[in-house]
Amino acid sequence: MGNSTPIKTQPNMVFSYESINDALYNHHPELSGYWTSLGWDEEFAVATYDLEDGSDHEVIIRRDGSVSAPDPVIKEMEEIAAA
Repeated sequence: MGNSTPIKTQPNMVFSYESINDALYNHHPELSGYWTSLGWDEEFAVATYDLEDGSDHEVIIRRDGSVSAPDPVIKEMEEIAAA
């Protein structure tokens, strides 16, 4: 993953739609509004993004609130933010 927030040592968050969107927003504001599917288990949440070029990518959210996003996802989010 090219774009990751540092691993944090804060207590584990409880995964919910809201807490996952908050973590995504904190990593990049556009991430919270452009995913196409969202799911989670006991350890990770995964948000899937279908990009304009037809590719799809997964962004990983950990229980400590850290996020790992592939560079193409961040690049497209930057383009959306700049529009």
